Amino acid sequence: MEENKNNAVEKVEEIIRNKKHPKTAHVVRESAKKEDEKAVKEKENAERRVELARQRAQKKAQKEKEKALKLREKLRKKAERKERRKEQSRTNNYGGWLAAVITLSVATLVLASVLTFTFLMPTATDGMLENNYRKSFYDTVEQVDNIDLNLSKILASKDGGAIQKYLVDTAINSELAENDIQQLPLQDESKFYTTKLINQIGDYAKYLNNKLVDGGSISRAERATLLELYKHNQTLKNSLGEMVESMGDDYSFKTLLDGGSGNLVIGGFNDLQNLSVEYPELIYDGPFSDGQDDREIKGLNGSDIDEATAKEIFKGLFGGYSLENIMSDGKTNGQIECYNVYGEKDGEQLYAQISKKGGKLITFAFAGSCNAVNVSEEKAVETAKEFLDSLGITNMKAVWVNLTSNVYTINFAYQTNDTIVYSDLIKVRVCAETDTVIGIEAKSYYTNHTERNIEKPRLTEQQASKRVFDELGVITCRKALVPIGNTQEKLCYEFSGEYQGSTYYVYIDANSGKQVEMFKVISSTEGELLM
Repeated sequence: MEENKNNAVEKVEEIIRNKKHPKTAHVVRESAKKEDEKAVKEKENAERRVELARQRAQKKAQKEKEKALKLREKLRKKAERKERRKEQSRTNNYGGWLAAVITLSVATLVLASVLTFTFLMPTATDGMLENNYRKSFYDTVEQVDNIDLNLSKILASKDGGAIQKYLVDTAINSELAENDIQQLPLQDESKFYTTKLINQIGDYAKYLNNKLVDGGSISRAERATLLELYKHNQTLKNSLGEMVESMGDDYSFKTLLDGGSGNLVIGGFNDLQNLSVEYPELIYDGPFSDGQDDREIKGLNGSDIDEATAKEIFKGLFGGYSLENIMSDGKTNGQIECYNVYGEKDGEQLYAQISKKGGKLITFAFAGSCNAVNVSEEKAVETAKEFLDSLGITNMKAVWVNLTSNVYTINFAYQTNDTIVYSDLIKVRVCAETDTVIGIEAKSYYTNHTERNIEKPRLTEQQASKRVFDELGVITCRKALVPIGNTQEKLCYEFSGEYQGSTYYVYIDANSGKQVEMFKVISSTEGELLM
């Protein structure tokens, strides 16, 4: 009771106070409200200032990054221009490889197998060598790390779409890593199995990706193979990491040119060779499958020849090259068993391989310098065609020509009636200065060449053209027999056309009407490529 009384008294006193100062309570409330609003605004302003500062810092960082990238690209292009100007001397280092410029299929071989030539190595006096070799090595390390990451994601994924993305990334990383390794001046015996592993990883990724695209799935056995590839790539990754830790800041990559056994990078790659016996054997339908060595060689016939006969064949083929000191250098055992023969001219070496069966020229490379462009593309094609004719190789059609470093690389494919047979491919290199054939690679031709019975396609050219993108301005069309893996071929219509300033090649199955493949012509420092 007393408590209620006290509460009533307090209320009366408050009313009296408010009557004496009727605005006081209102003013207090408004003041408090304004203080609250001010505090909120100040907080908002502070947050806004922080956000603006963050955005400015982000934009500044992005601009600095773009500026650095532009500067790096500018320096790279400047270095490339300088290097091309200084490339006056070439070395025929049989251990070094320069990747071919055409790959007309992501998962199959169409216009070209992966082909390499051994000339066009920079000279030892070139001031850009150190930076080029250093970049190639560290880019290799980066791509092998990327392969490791993507393979781990594949193994930990169940979603088919995600796996396809990682498989594509793996294939790209593999191709870049292989290209970087080939730019290092390592002897072939030091990098053969390392390159083979990287190629197999990329090729197997393409094979599995195509399987998923066609609606298939990765089997338990294929997943186990991926796990094995992942483990071996980890070995490569760890070995490269050890090389990086050991070399320090003073290591000179030009010392790789000496080929000394004490070189830590050469030693590291040689140690990896010793692990080659543990690499998984991959049997599948792809260009780097171990099963390809068991394929029938269709284009070679006749009796076996001996080493002396191979030497005489060499003299007959290159009689016009004024070679001296012609010598044989043993035999190469591989898919096509060959004798190695070489000769010299003005200190430069011409190296060739003659098949044991039938005595055919499988490959040759001449290191002569080419310092200018004195002949047209048409004349170079004519010269290359005459050389093939002299070898008894006829009915060949030039399907792609690329000019790089004053050398024409001409891709010939066998033509039967009105159909191009891309499996039967030969690459010929012609010096644009002297109009001389300086290289040939005919392994694909002799592996695959045979007379084929090509049936009439179900679709006409007009029907197939309707399967091509409407806005692609078709320029040419021809029938082509394209290889699928190592064992199959498909008859297609090959359409070339332009879209938004770029040239594309589209391959439509002549029977089903499905798009088998599409390629885009890309301009690069190595000429025009099909990607």
